Amino acid sequence: MIESKKNLSVLIVEDSLLIVKRLRLLLNDFDCIDQIYQANNADEALLISTQLSPRVIFLDIKMPGRSGVEILPDLLKQNNSTVIILSNYSDESYRKLCMDRGASYFLDKSNDFDKIKEILNTIYIN
Repeated sequence: MIESKKNLSVLIVEDSLLIVKRLRLLLNDFDCIDQIYQANNADEALLISTQLSPRVIFLDIKMPGRSGVEILPDLLKQNNSTVIILSNYSDESYRKLCMDRGASYFLDKSNDFDKIKEILNTIYIN
């Protein structure tokens, strides 16, 4: 567990309640996280990002309305967030597309959840 002052805000852009719950449980272990926001679709994500400038954004690819791939450049224009794609679409073409559009990390929901703690530790230290 990180023991520091709280100053890291996180936005979860995900329409699966199971994934949101799993992420929230994991994020609650970090003392440095002071706010966790949630958006269920692209429009909510853009609004929250504009208003609150989260430092870290967990972004799903497939959501109702526009996809995470579509809004990724807009999210990055709005603020200096670290965007972590968290998706079931772990195909290399999706990975490349997301990384080319500016994502910092691309994680498979099924296999890479355990990497999130290490990534957050890296973000917080930097």
